[in-house]
Amino acid sequence: MKKNKAFIVVALLLTSLAAYLIINNSNSTLNVEKTSFAVEDTASITKLFLADKSGHVVTLNRVSTSEWNVNGKFPARQDAINTLLTTLKKVEMKAPIGINSRETILKDLAARGIKVEIYTDDDKPEKVYYVGGSTPDNSGTYMALEDDGDFSDPYITHIPGFNGYLSTRYIVLDYKWRSSAIFNYPVSEIHSVKVEYFDNADDSFEIAETANGSFTLKSLKFNAPLQNFDSIAVKEYLVNYRNIHFEAFEKFKPATRDSVLASPSYFRISLTAKNGKMITVTAHRIKAKPGAVDLNGKPIDYDPDRMYSKINDEEDLALIQYFTFDNLLKPLSWFETDPNEKKGVVEKN
Repeated sequence: MKKNKAFIVVALLLTSLAAYLIINNSNSTLNVEKTSFAVEDTASITKLFLADKSGHVVTLNRVSTSEWNVNGKFPARQDAINTLLTTLKKVEMKAPIGINSRETILKDLAARGIKVEIYTDDDKPEKVYYVGGSTPDNSGTYMALEDDGDFSDPYITHIPGFNGYLSTRYIVLDYKWRSSAIFNYPVSEIHSVKVEYFDNADDSFEIAETANGSFTLKSLKFNAPLQNFDSIAVKEYLVNYRNIHFEAFEKFKPATRDSVLASPSYFRISLTAKNGKMITVTAHRIKAKPGAVDLNGKPIDYDPDRMYSKINDEEDLALIQYFTFDNLLKPLSWFETDPNEKKGVVEKN
């Protein structure tokens, strides 16, 4: 009798173990489908779409191996693109969410989550998931894959070896994706540069490339070319159109923006590249705060460090620095022939 009871107990244990293994295996398969947030081959990604519940939408398009644009218009910040692609590649499920917290996390994802659509070759996204907030200890991020247009189970995700949350990498404000580069052209890619000074027309000029690869210099005030000028100085000047960046976008209300644009323009620089692209920057000085003085204690009218600028047809104004633009703001007289004066460093080809 005791042997029979022992046999029955063993049989029940084996049956339970088999059932557990079957169920566990089934759940493991299901979990793999519900927790595969990563995209192993990020080089295959052609487009990324991000949106939140506040109406912010941004589309990032791959232009080339190392170049992306924002909403089909503007160059994207490569550092931010690289960070996001790394996140898409390495993000993993860290832990499931307890039953008691599941509904709360799902409601938060529905109300404040960022939708992420990842495209490869076609119009149908390869993967769609939602990014929520961070865990209480800031070591994980709540995410849920889309399942037939709805959320699947939410999970805590992370990047192994990284101590922090990931939601800040999924940026939905388009201007934060924008590259800060304004001009970034070598001399060999520049067709012409026009510099207009609205306070002193005598200093305004235009440099243009000729058919034989040399350059002409023209006075804009008299609309006449100069016959004698320092051609080396021209090349030295054009070298400065590399790595010219703005500091930040200023998100003004329409009335404030219009007021800035209605103020007198300080200067305008228009560069035309050989590929036909034209970039125009119009600067407006910023009024100094009441009582502001210079280093000698004299009252000043304008901020000595920064200006507002309108770049092409941008809606937002950009903040630029005098320090960045100083080498571009030369007067026409700077190009006068002077064999004893070294004006800069010629670009080496």
